[in-house]
Amino acid sequence: MPLIWISLAFLSGIVFSNLVPLSAWIWAAAFIVILLASLPARRLAQNNKLFKPITFVLLLAFSFGGWRYVVAQPKIDAFHIAFFNDRNYELLVSGSVDEIPDVRDTYTNLRIKVEAVDTGDGDLPVSGFILARIPNTERYEYGQNVRLRGLLKTPPEDEDFSYRDYLARQGIHSYVSSAEVTVLPGDSGSLYWRAVYILKERLLENTHRLFNDPEASLLAGILLGVDTGLTQELQQAFKDTGTAHIIAISGFNIAIIAGAFLAVFRNLLGERYGSAAAILGVFFYTLLVGADAAVVRAAIMGSMSMLARLIGRKQHTLNGLMIAAMGMCIANPFFIWDVGFQLSFFATLGLTLYTEPFSAVTANLIQKFLHASGALVRIVNENIVLTFAAQLATLPIMAYHFNRISLLSFLANPFILVVQPAVMILSGLALFTSLVIYPFGQLLAWIAWPFATYTIGMVELFDQVPHGVILLGDFSIWFMVFFYAALLGVTFSWSFLKERTSALGDRLRTVALTAILAFLFICTMLLWRSTATAGDGQMHLTFLEVGSSEAVLIQTPQGRNILINGGPSTNELSDELGRRLPFFSRRLDWLIVASTDEEDVAALPRVMERYPPQNVLWSGNVQASFSARALDEFLAVEGIPVSRAENGQRLELGEGAFIEVQAEGPRGCVLLIEYGNFRALLPLGVGEGTYESIEYGNTIGRVDVLLLADSGYAPANPPDLVENLNPQLVVISVSAGDPDGLPAREVLDALEGYSLLRTDRSGWISVSTDGREMRVEVERSSE
Repeated sequence: MPLIWISLAFLSGIVFSNLVPLSAWIWAAAFIVILLASLPARRLAQNNKLFKPITFVLLLAFSFGGWRYVVAQPKIDAFHIAFFNDRNYELLVSGSVDEIPDVRDTYTNLRIKVEAVDTGDGDLPVSGFILARIPNTERYEYGQNVRLRGLLKTPPEDEDFSYRDYLARQGIHSYVSSAEVTVLPGDSGSLYWRAVYILKERLLENTHRLFNDPEASLLAGILLGVDTGLTQELQQAFKDTGTAHIIAISGFNIAIIAGAFLAVFRNLLGERYGSAAAILGVFFYTLLVGADAAVVRAAIMGSMSMLARLIGRKQHTLNGLMIAAMGMCIANPFFIWDVGFQLSFFATLGLTLYTEPFSAVTANLIQKFLHASGALVRIVNENIVLTFAAQLATLPIMAYHFNRISLLSFLANPFILVVQPAVMILSGLALFTSLVIYPFGQLLAWIAWPFATYTIGMVELFDQVPHGVILLGDFSIWFMVFFYAALLGVTFSWSFLKERTSALGDRLRTVALTAILAFLFICTMLLWRSTATAGDGQMHLTFLEVGSSEAVLIQTPQGRNILINGGPSTNELSDELGRRLPFFSRRLDWLIVASTDEEDVAALPRVMERYPPQNVLWSGNVQASFSARALDEFLAVEGIPVSRAENGQRLELGEGAFIEVQAEGPRGCVLLIEYGNFRALLPLGVGEGTYESIEYGNTIGRVDVLLLADSGYAPANPPDLVENLNPQLVVISVSAGDPDGLPAREVLDALEGYSLLRTDRSGWISVSTDGREMRVEVERSSE
């Protein structure tokens, strides 16, 4: 096992050099001395085991690792951008966008390759990279030349997480938390990467056209590495159930995906050709998501676990794994501290060492106690054993870095990973097909959608299990070292090599049974989703949980969908709409802009790209906010008809239902919704003189549901209004811990005796009516 020990010696040199600072000259001198001393080692080795050549090779690898770490340290001088960190004045920095922008829910990160900096005396040539945070309403492309203004800072760090070290591993040593960016003439960057990023942007756009949220954002993370579209609640559910590796392209994820590919292709092509096809599938997936450094690293690690089946010897795969780790750390010695690198390495090691012996044990147990066929044994091994092997090897890493262990992980993963090959293959085919023949891609998306929905449903189901996460606090690194020492010591003391044979008939039965179950599953899920979101003869008025703003979705008895405002969060709104809109329909019937304040419409420009409305009713000043202007521009470019709201204007919804504008002004409008005997009032754009125009509700009369304006702001909700309307239910859309202290105490006092529901306590609030009776549902019961 010389290659394994050489790689370990090199990696140990990197760690030692980090702990004991020595100059590059000392490491280089040690390397030369050891090399010269090794020349007579061949003759001495005949009489003294201490002087075997391998001893000198290990020492050379160790000193080379120490030298590589030292020379990789950046030289911070006047020609490096980090030299200008932490100054109390703004700088002008010129450079180019070095990667595709990282668009988050409320901001965008730009990685800038710096070319010059201006401190006030003209441009000075400098090098290095910075990370700049900008508003997510601004859009930039890879390769654009830009000039930004802002305060250059050293990335922060605290006791729990070092953002400085995290960015340093990516070659970034400067950070601008709020930057003003100007696009300069010309382009930079690689033509190859520009083409890759353009393809990735097109695929991301088609993902949200083909699928609803949250499935679209899940698939964007799985297929394209864009894992920022899911809501915080859903992301936390993935973390708590130990399934977060599904939505982030990490070594753990690709190691599991590699095993899943192997399971699929082995059944179709046999052992050897199936392994080769699985490796090709992993690297195709790598290209699909952009082939950045983290993904390439994970792909190399994941592929190593499958080489044993091609080569036929576990020993060769272990050597390959260690060589891959050493090669990546030669390229970037900081990888050794990267969590993704560690998960990649140990997940692949776990699959290599433990898949076969664990499979043999489970096969014997199943056949002994259940007398089951080979098909059942194969299904259990491929869906449970692969997961357990990878999780066993990565458990200490997860505990050390994240200070928690998910007890649900071992239970949830087998249920979820069983459909991941279908999720990836079918949705990937749908995406690429949609680039050529969009209707056919949409058809494939309908087939792939149930598997993504099942994934999210199972995560949310397991997340409801109490006490599923153990919080560990500070986890000692020595416990991690002891765990791996014990685990690997036991592993290498036993012999696990054993070949498994499977009859062709068992394979065919497994494939046929899987195909039948998958067909029935797809039909059931499509039927369920279609009936769940189709018109049911009732009107549904849903107040979405979007913080201290308003977003209301109306679904008519005939199945039409009307969205009123959108709130500030793109992810939240897209997730809420994706869960409620019909899967086979990608458009809203109407969008009503009832307020043009920034917090009420900020989510609309991007979400309307995914759910374009057929018609728009607009109330309020277009110039009132940046997002209102952006939305107006989008509607004009797309040619979507926009009607200006007027007092008394009525929007007919069918079967006697309608929405009527009661008052209209620069801030927006007041809407009345009627269906049979049901009436709801939504004062969404209240300004000066609004309530006077409706005589504080006297011209409207009694209503069943009243939405308080501006999250319960006292001046916008006079007591006379509530008294004159006398609603059965009062709704307040407000965020938990509102920074302005909303809803106001005097408003709550005035509502005493009325039925009150708040989105910060109840989540979304849905009112359903047939025109005679009203039924209320909430996401969660408030105490």
